[in-house]
Amino acid sequence: MDNASESSDLDREVDESMRMFQRSQVGESAPITPIRPSRVLLVLDGSSQDDTSIRSASHLRDRFDVETLLLDARETGQQDEHDLAVERAAEVSGGRPIARKEGASYDAILAALDEHDVDIVIVPCPFGRSFVEVGSDSAGTVIDVLLSRCGKPMLVTRRDDQALGDCVGQVSLLVGGECDVESRAAAWVFGLAGEHAEITLNLVMDKEQFENIRSIVEALTPHAMLDSKQFAEALTKTHHVIHGAMAKTASQQGLNYRLLPQAGEVAPPNPLHSTHMMLLVMPLEVDDRFGQGFVQDRIRRSPHPVLIVPGHVQHPS
Repeated sequence: MDNASESSDLDREVDESMRMFQRSQVGESAPITPIRPSRVLLVLDGSSQDDTSIRSASHLRDRFDVETLLLDARETGQQDEHDLAVERAAEVSGGRPIARKEGASYDAILAALDEHDVDIVIVPCPFGRSFVEVGSDSAGTVIDVLLSRCGKPMLVTRRDDQALGDCVGQVSLLVGGECDVESRAAAWVFGLAGEHAEITLNLVMDKEQFENIRSIVEALTPHAMLDSKQFAEALTKTHHVIHGAMAKTASQQGLNYRLLPQAGEVAPPNPLHSTHMMLLVMPLEVDDRFGQGFVQDRIRRSPHPVLIVPGHVQHPS
């Protein structure tokens, strides 16, 4: 059998496997029920990014009539006799300050989440530092810890001119691999998207991941070739359920929707200096170290707000 025949046989086997997988999905994709917040924890760090966070919280208040709890989570050495939560609560209609527990900033935030039942927490990044000065050099220890331990959806605010309300006209669900939290993240996409928004499902093809899979395919089937287009098509097929559900939901809500498989180096976010405004939504199974690194990298390089929707959370022993 020549190489062309082997390659053709492999293609037929892959196609048949995909068809069997698709036939196993009973019925058409169901529409997604949007998730909209009713109670928000707004975390203050004393930096200029507090203004961005407050504008984001005000947007949620105006649109969904949420209750907003404010927490001054500055490190102990940065605090003075003034409680920022008390000082700035009046800037958010219906805002209510809550007391800070002892410990590091991330401990205070996690303690507040344990004590108060909220739907979403708003946190500036890098925490306690100037975004302009730090840029993409670091997401910060507070964000790193929250990504591992926070069980609530977390809206990470970044650049001063990209508050949440400015960015809901374009919302991208960014997926780097199969994840059990995809559907819940998509529900947040449709809950927060603005009127007539453009919704994108970005399937990110990581270069290292592609090279690893290509090596496996070539090792199992000598002379077989796997190019990036084939990989993108396979990636699309494995996400056909969430794709179908998002397409149906967008149609029902009168929103524009597109599916976009992309190489990691060109997928969102835009460069830090970009003036383009968008909201990124990312599912996260926090016991998945590859997924956590992917989310950390996207946050670090993003000028846009990023909503992380977590799955299972491992609590420290």
